[in-house]
Amino acid sequence: MTLRVAAHVDLRYTTRSPTGVDKHIARMVRGLAARPGFEVTVVAPRGQLVGGDLPPGSSLHGLPVAPIPLSNRCGRLLWALADRPPIDRYCPGVDWVWSPQELWAPARQARTAITVHGSTYFEPSFPGYHSALARFERARMAWFFKRICRSADLVLPVSPYLERFLIDSFGLRPERSVVVGNGVDDVFFAAGDKATASPSVGDYDANRLLVVGGLNGWDGAENILACADALAESNPGLGIDVIGTLNDPRSVAASERRPNLRRLGYRPPSELAVMMTRYLALLYLPNVESFGIVALEAMAAALPVLACRLTAVPETAGSGAWYVDERRPAEVVAAVGALRADPSLRRAWVERGRQRAAGFTWEACVERLARALERHGSQSDGGRPEMAAEVRPS
Repeated sequence: MTLRVAAHVDLRYTTRSPTGVDKHIARMVRGLAARPGFEVTVVAPRGQLVGGDLPPGSSLHGLPVAPIPLSNRCGRLLWALADRPPIDRYCPGVDWVWSPQELWAPARQARTAITVHGSTYFEPSFPGYHSALARFERARMAWFFKRICRSADLVLPVSPYLERFLIDSFGLRPERSVVVGNGVDDVFFAAGDKATASPSVGDYDANRLLVVGGLNGWDGAENILACADALAESNPGLGIDVIGTLNDPRSVAASERRPNLRRLGYRPPSELAVMMTRYLALLYLPNVESFGIVALEAMAAALPVLACRLTAVPETAGSGAWYVDERRPAEVVAAVGALRADPSLRRAWVERGRQRAAGFTWEACVERLARALERHGSQSDGGRPEMAAEVRPS
């Protein structure tokens, strides 16, 4: 039996430099489409198509597409206010309408599944939690979360942390939830394999730390800036490189006053993976994180991770990260000093990180998604697949 799945996607997330959500969309949609027993069609606004097809630069280009004769904004507004038009009107005959990116649309005949990626504005650790913008976003997302927890046949959080949030805050029934997780691209594992093939565990610069994501509030810009100051005071030769384009102007201005902090812009995954092997450690101190894919990518690439314990970070990084208090830069300085002074200690953390990252592959994520759709699609009561051990690797 073939399950026909319509993947409801905002194509803007498939044509830009990929974030974690963008990677999830591409890997999960393509992975499910390549799996025997599944027939996947992308459903997207007609205005985002090129000649009726997916844009050439889209990570989903080449998959069949069914156009929605509504703009992205119009469709979101209509489906926020009413249960019509049903989205399966535009992709008739499908068994599931699944959004891998938090897009809600009601269906008349098909079952609905939706992936949830984040709870940023609900986190007290989010900078500006009490701001007018944050209050507005909380109200908007609260409506969305209540709607999907009440109406979707299957909710797919990317982490147990998010699942608990939806259950506790919005009444999601556990039997209608399956944690699908996120994976690590093969290029990071390949870079780590090559780096660990030599006795010295690669040729790395003991004076450079790496930050991935950018200088902004949710990625912990103030934590990174404070660490840069503490490192400059303890050892002027130590520095931090920041990869990513998600920067806010105030943090950028502050970084320009710190000569030991460099912004290197965006790097594609294949280049980033190789770069990771050349640093002493990853500095990972986000204020808000609903999963933590950056930490796992670094671990796979044989880069030790110095991480905080905020939100979902410790759940994802597990025993593979060296934890520090993001409010105490002196702890970062001490950890850096220990790694620089003892190469064998660094090798031990590389090994611990590699073991942790090995449990997070896109193949495993697609497997969980496929099993959930098969199981829930064949049972009228929406019985929950027993896969907790797979979702939470030790």
